Amino acid sequence: MDSTRQIKDVTPDNVREFLLRRYSEPITAMQINITEIPDDFDFLLSGVIDSFGILEMIGAIEDEFLIELDLALLDAEDITRIGPLARYVAKNANRH
Repeated sequence: MDSTRQIKDVTPDNVREFLLRRYSEPITAMQINITEIPDDFDFLLSGVIDSFGILEMIGAIEDEFLIELDLALLDAEDITRIGPLARYVAKNANRH
């Protein structure tokens, strides 16, 4: 880990911003305005990620915010929806 890296606050807005930044290319390729992404936007159903991308997305969140996530309590449908996922991450993040 880079010791100069600043630890970011794990807030729903920061998680949402990170995900939109990370996946901005495929989202804008779908001609969707990043600033107009609804809370129920689903990365999987929209085709932004595939089933393998779910694990990659969760790993990226953990790496970005230096946290560990236990997704056992998150509804399966919500794991790829930006709003519910961002709120769950912010509420249940465990710092390394």
